[in-house]
Amino acid sequence: MNNATKLQQWLQETSFREITLSVDLLVTGYISYFYASSLMNASMEDLASIQWISGIFLEIIIYSVVLMVVSYIALAFISDDELSQPMDVREKQINLIGYKYSAIILNVGVIFAMVQYSIEANGLGFSKEGIEHAPLHILMASFLLAELAFYGIQLYKGRTGEIYE
Repeated sequence: MNNATKLQQWLQETSFREITLSVDLLVTGYISYFYASSLMNASMEDLASIQWISGIFLEIIIYSVVLMVVSYIALAFISDDELSQPMDVREKQINLIGYKYSAIILNVGVIFAMVQYSIEANGLGFSKEGIEHAPLHILMASFLLAELAFYGIQLYKGRTGEIYE
C-alpha cells in the first residue's frame, strides 16, 4: 500500500471535524515553531528592538491568516458540504472543553505578563538578563499555547470520547 492510498484511506476513516482540527493544530504548531526559532536565533540587539519584535509579530499574523485561509479553502474542496452543517451536541461539548482549557492557559499567561510588567517597571526582572519586552513574549507564548491546547484537547476528547470526565 503506497502513501497516497494510505492517505486516502485515512481521510475516509476520519471525520471531517477531526481533519479540520488536525490541520489547524499543524498550522498553529508551525507558527509556534517559527516564533520559537525566531527567538532562539535572535541576537540580543534584536530582542531589545521593538521594531524587530513588531516585525516578528506581523509575520506571525500574516502566516496565521494566510495558512488558515488556504487550509479552509482546501478543506472546503474536499468536504461534502460539511462546513455548512451545524455542530451536533457532542461536538459542541468538545468545543466547549477546548475553550475552557484554552481560556485557562490564556488567563494565566495574561496574569503572568502583567506581573512581569510590574516587576520590569520596578527595575527587576528579565531585562537585567538581557531579555527585553518579556511581557510581550509571555503574551504571545500564552496565546500560541492556548491555541495548541484548544485544538489538541478537542482532538483528544473527540478520539477518546471522554467529554464528561
